[in-house]
Amino acid sequence: MQQFLGNIEAKLDAKGRVFVPAAYRRSLEKEGDGKLILRLDPVTKCVKLYPSSVWSKLNEEFTSHLNMWNKNDLRLYRQFTAGVEEVDLDASGRVLLQKKHLEAIDVTTDVLFVGVGNYFEVWSKANFETDLLGDEDFSEALQEKMGNIMF
Repeated sequence: MQQFLGNIEAKLDAKGRVFVPAAYRRSLEKEGDGKLILRLDPVTKCVKLYPSSVWSKLNEEFTSHLNMWNKNDLRLYRQFTAGVEEVDLDASGRVLLQKKHLEAIDVTTDVLFVGVGNYFEVWSKANFETDLLGDEDFSEALQEKMGNIMF
């Protein structure tokens, strides 16, 4: 199973391409996932990149909660999938981020890759830092969710 961890800064080239971090590429290659599914996050200002195998599981899980004969469920699913794009890593390990995506996440040249377990995100550094919990709120949230689990 893929594991994308940490955060890594990178720069876009003039065409909007960026090198996917080497550790992330190794994880993708290990699992045989050459295709990525790109989706703007509907909640925060970032782009999510899912290995195709992870996306397939997410899509199955999502549709299992929907009644495709229900008008509102169908609209929700249509909107969820309409913003999805399949992207490939080029031979150099880069991915192309379209201008519309870069503008949506406030990126011009510098990006921040953030590993989130089985997928990763692309952020502007400023938006990422703004989205983080403060130290005290983070500590309280960890204690609430994790209880007595030691790590």
